[in-house]
Amino acid sequence: MISMNFANSQLSFKEKFYPKDLNYKKALQTGLKETFGVNCKLEDLSPIAGPDEIHSIISKLKPNQYEVGDNFRANFHIHTVASDGRLNPKEFLELCLDWANRVLKTNKTKDDLPPFSAAITDHDQVASTKEVIALISQEPEKYKNFKFISGCEFLFHGYKKPHSAFEAVGLGFNPFDKNIQQMMKGFGLNNQVSDAKKVLESGGILSWAHPIVTPDKINEDFFSFLKANGINGVEGNYQYNRWDKEYIDSIKPRLDKLIKQFKMFVTGGTDSHKKTIF
Repeated sequence: MISMNFANSQLSFKEKFYPKDLNYKKALQTGLKETFGVNCKLEDLSPIAGPDEIHSIISKLKPNQYEVGDNFRANFHIHTVASDGRLNPKEFLELCLDWANRVLKTNKTKDDLPPFSAAITDHDQVASTKEVIALISQEPEKYKNFKFISGCEFLFHGYKKPHSAFEAVGLGFNPFDKNIQQMMKGFGLNNQVSDAKKVLESGGILSWAHPIVTPDKINEDFFSFLKANGINGVEGNYQYNRWDKEYIDSIKPRLDKLIKQFKMFVTGGTDSHKKTIF
């Protein structure tokens, strides 16, 4: 275990070493060199979670830790200027860093979770994700209390007509992977659900995005379709505040039952498109 001390505090965030993620970090290291001409050591990528660490983080998060408030510990759905958001990569990092350090000060990190973890999930784009990785690699000590997860919100086609399209949040894949680059077509263009395997082959996981937006798909047939295509997660802790509590409460029991029935992992996020991670 590596102790990481927060400045002006006697508290510490103890980070576990994940040896299975070394190959992922090496791939990022190569991608940074080829894309930005950036050189870094593997330890400089410590604030970036690899696939094994991501699975660990998600498995430990509780539903209320996706909710904006005192217990807010993770946000795996945020947009930037690379698609239809307003945050630029530097602003995203500064907000995440500030919140991670605030959480550490509150002494809420006794649960073996990082103070704060977050992903950029632009629509069919990874430009900001790659830039954030580059920025972190040059100042890793600054971001030691934060965990960044590479991400993208993919629009897939391939379910039953007339509503064949759906979105899934990809997390933890290598954004420099050439097969992933083939999917970066811009929001609204045509990625088939068969392309999901490229995300999985690049080390990532996929979680069906904002199910409460399309309640007609909250059924056994669609969940079977997701599982058959390697989409093994559901954004069951979606925090976007467009829908009132009464509506959400009417959807959640059916959704939670299917998540349990199909043994899906659960993610969540605010789906922020503004100049905030909240």
